[in-house]
Amino acid sequence: LASSLDWDRRFNELKQYKAEFGGDSVPKEWNGNKQLGRWVSKQRVQYRYLQQGKESSMTEERIAKLESIGFEWALASSLDWGRRFNELKQYKADYGGCSVAKEW
Repeated sequence: LASSLDWDRRFNELKQYKAEFGGDSVPKEWNGNKQLGRWVSKQRVQYRYLQQGKESSMTEERIAKLESIGFEWALASSLDWGRRFNELKQYKADYGGCSVAKEW
C-alpha cells in the first residue's frame, strides 16, 4: 500500500511538472525534485521491462494513468538515436563504410 501511495504522489507531482514545464522530460537529477526525475526514469525502465517480459512493477493501471496525461515512453533523444542509426546503416549500404564526413 505504501508503494502505491508513493507512486500516486509522484504521479501527481509529474502532472504538476507537466502543467508548469509542458512535458514529462524531467531531468533525472532535477534540482527542483530529484525524486521525481528518478521516478520518471524508473517508469520508462519498468515499462521497457514489461514489454520485454521481464519482472516489472509496471501495471496496466499505471500505464493507463500515465498515458492519460500523454506520458512519453521513449525520450526524443532515444528516438533520434534510432533514426540516426538507421540512416548510418543506409549510408553504409550506399557507400560501403561508416566514415561519414562531418559536413555530409
